[in-house]
Amino acid sequence: MTTALRRVARLGGSAALLGTLLLGAGTASAQTSPATAPARQAVSSEQAAGSLFTTWATDVNLRNDLKRVNGWACGESPSTTNCPDVTGQAQPGDQLEVHCQTLGQTIGSNPYWVFVDNHTRGTYGWMASYFIAHPDNKLPGVPSPCMGP
Repeated sequence: MTTALRRVARLGGSAALLGTLLLGAGTASAQTSPATAPARQAVSSEQAAGSLFTTWATDVNLRNDLKRVNGWACGESPSTTNCPDVTGQAQPGDQLEVHCQTLGQTIGSNPYWVFVDNHTRGTYGWMASYFIAHPDNKLPGVPSPCMGP
């Protein structure tokens, strides 16, 4: 079953399909400050080559605009304002499948946002790429730009 179909099944009905099409999410309220956070680095060469990553921060918000109050702005330019709905959180060690990346609100000098499925917690949405445990702003092997899957 594809990721989009899993989401529709998980949320149920046509409202879920609309939510899936209008997805967006993403920043974090990190309890670890970037100054005291561990160095952002790829967890393994296998992760860097694929689409599975993790985060270095705790309580990283995944965001969406489920009611599309901002039109298509969440997918076109993800930000805390354009993607007002927090749909879940990511923690260090969570398996985050990154589907795509696009430019959005700059967080911690990183202008990229990524659309992720958090396989560990069963949630998905936009998050600031700043919180991904990888040394570069732009992730390798991840399509860009995008408006979510």
